[in-house]
Amino acid sequence: MRISPRLLAWSAAVAVTTLALAGCAGESGTEGGAPSGEPVVFGVSGPLTGNQAEYGKNWQEGFEIALDEINAEGGIDGREVQLDFQDSQGEAAQATTIAQRFVSDENVLAVLGDFSSATSMVASPLYQRGGLLQLGITNSHPDFTTTGDYIFSPSITQEVEARVVADAAGELGDDIAVFYLNTDWGNTAFEVLEDQIAANGDEIAYSTPVEEASTDFRPQLVQARDAGADVAIIYTYYATTALLAQQAEQAGFDVPFVAVGSNYSQQLLDLAQEAADGIYVDTSFYPESDDPAVTGFVEAYTEKFGYAPNLFAAYAYDGLKQLAWAAENAETLDREGIRNALRDGEGIPSIIYGEAAYNDERRIDSPPFVWLQVQDGAFVETDDLG
Repeated sequence: MRISPRLLAWSAAVAVTTLALAGCAGESGTEGGAPSGEPVVFGVSGPLTGNQAEYGKNWQEGFEIALDEINAEGGIDGREVQLDFQDSQGEAAQATTIAQRFVSDENVLAVLGDFSSATSMVASPLYQRGGLLQLGITNSHPDFTTTGDYIFSPSITQEVEARVVADAAGELGDDIAVFYLNTDWGNTAFEVLEDQIAANGDEIAYSTPVEEASTDFRPQLVQARDAGADVAIIYTYYATTALLAQQAEQAGFDVPFVAVGSNYSQQLLDLAQEAADGIYVDTSFYPESDDPAVTGFVEAYTEKFGYAPNLFAAYAYDGLKQLAWAAENAETLDREGIRNALRDGEGIPSIIYGEAAYNDERRIDSPPFVWLQVQDGAFVETDDLG
């Protein structure tokens, strides 16, 4: 995957920041706390390179807007907030190494990431044992937060989202094909889809796991066509979804696609081109909202980057703002204090949920959904579903 000059430049800047922060290690007078006068540091584990790099780019742009706002308002008790963003490449082994590094660095007070649930969950036990809060901003696996009381996520779980997707597909057809990523994330979602489709009285005409590294899905698409499916659920990331959309035309599989929210990305439009038209995608964040908090974020983001933010940029912005809020409201500015503030807090700021609070599972209740459809190469809000 080609990495943009902006991303390379930003990664280099992160490397410089990381070296500078490493030089401060060991100077703290507290256990796992922020030294007086020193920056407040949050770690990030996420993909800046590799197959998921576009999501890392979305994150870093959302983080930049949040950092600009937080530090313009005086940081945390006058201390600058900084990020130490480490590139996991979307790989579990890398995420584990990063977790070990963050846990051992007492200047890192909380961590955001990793991107996928599978990658994050491998690292979660290290964060839990180290008493370092892990905020999985895009981790939707239902079991993600069960590792322990230092593991949080604002992301909507597959238990919730997969049912919404199944309901939507049932409004477009009765015989459903399901294409799902052959990972723990995808397999877990498929189990929920199966249950909800049956509960709705619809039928799974065809289902298949798919590999993210695959490039030819035409045999599976032909089988779905021949099985009589009249709508398809796509539970994959944007690169795979783009190939499925393009190859569906070649396979003569002309049915509506209902795709999970991970496909709400400019990359889907760029990769699929005209084949993306008609695809439905759910989202909990829509930049056309008239909510003042959303409007302010979108205006700042668009002015800085030249295009509107997507859900992943919004999750990054929200996550960093929430950690800053927790640090500001903590009884003690250390790892435990930040965890306690986020656990017990009410009215936590969020452009996705409004004012929020974490429940006993360290999740957020009653998430909202908006349905979008790709029309003429753009995501447009639609009333067709839900």
